[in-house]
Amino acid sequence: MNDRLRPDYLDPFIQVTRFICPTDPPAWLAEELWRWNRWLYRDRFVEEIRPMREQMRSTLLQIENAALLLAEALKPSWVREFLDVSPHGPVVGPERLIRALEDLSLRASQARDGPDLATKSGATKPGPGKARPESMSPRTLCAIMIWEAWKHVHKGEPAPKNRQAAEAAEAYWRAAGGEGHHVGEEPLAVWRHHFRKAAAPRGEGFRAEWRRHLIEAERYWTRRNSASESA
Repeated sequence: MNDRLRPDYLDPFIQVTRFICPTDPPAWLAEELWRWNRWLYRDRFVEEIRPMREQMRSTLLQIENAALLLAEALKPSWVREFLDVSPHGPVVGPERLIRALEDLSLRASQARDGPDLATKSGATKPGPGKARPESMSPRTLCAIMIWEAWKHVHKGEPAPKNRQAAEAAEAYWRAAGGEGHHVGEEPLAVWRHHFRKAAAPRGEGFRAEWRRHLIEAERYWTRRNSASESA
């Protein structure tokens, strides 16, 4: 990309691509990282307002009990007879509604006692973390994006201790407004943990979508440059 025509807002994201590919950083990748930066920014904001684990377990218990109570209350036909005389007409698919409520109650119960919120003994999982699926924190999403971008450019995964990949993740995290890591003798080591999670099965949906956008972005960039050169 011509430096004189390059938008200033791309500078932090070009720096990220230089960690991924020092010799020839792809301009299209910098643009795509900038586009997806808003999603990472949003996830960081959501992380800040998420409830703690104990509060989430309490909410899920309320959902579990309320859904089961409503499902049981709807089962007698005489209850539905009164509901059906509404000016809005009869309840649509009452049996399906009852099954959906029972399913919701079961899901809430499983989530409340699942490994993301509870220990095997049934106590709330300790630690200062917020209530969220363990493998999908904003930092893990950031690691997935760098991990997949590295794979796309180099045709192979970065090693978990690859320093350039960690520097790219740190640079992208800061470009998205995140605070840098400064604790410990090796602050960037925190990204090893998230790179391992980036490869876990639970992140496959996000990885697949990000890969698709990387492929399309490079293809579009190639076509655009070819057309400019032909003109």
